[in-house]
Amino acid sequence: MTPETRRLTTNVDVVCGVLSHVTQPIPAADELLVVPVHYWYAASFTRKRGLRLWKAPWGRLSGLIWGGAGARLVANLLLGFVPGVGVFSNAITAVVLTEALGRYLDRKLDAAQAKVERP
Repeated sequence: MTPETRRLTTNVDVVCGVLSHVTQPIPAADELLVVPVHYWYAASFTRKRGLRLWKAPWGRLSGLIWGGAGARLVANLLLGFVPGVGVFSNAITAVVLTEALGRYLDRKLDAAQAKVERP
């Protein structure tokens, strides 16, 4: 990752972690709030890499974002009732999903840039 995209990822980690932590008492609220943030993040990440938005693998990104939201929902429902753990599990899973999304985007956009730069 470039320093600029690493900074963006860290900022989105914080936003998603705080959103998830604050909305933890309301089932599925954090997932519904984090999904649009992840789409915004993917678009911003793509732009910061200097590529047009249509170069991002939106089909797979959507699968990762919504699949991650579903997995987070299940994990948070299971861990949400464990005293002390539920409060932090939402934030941790949101940050882990953001990091996974960033790493995936970084790899895919590297490949897209290599195709553009090839003569």
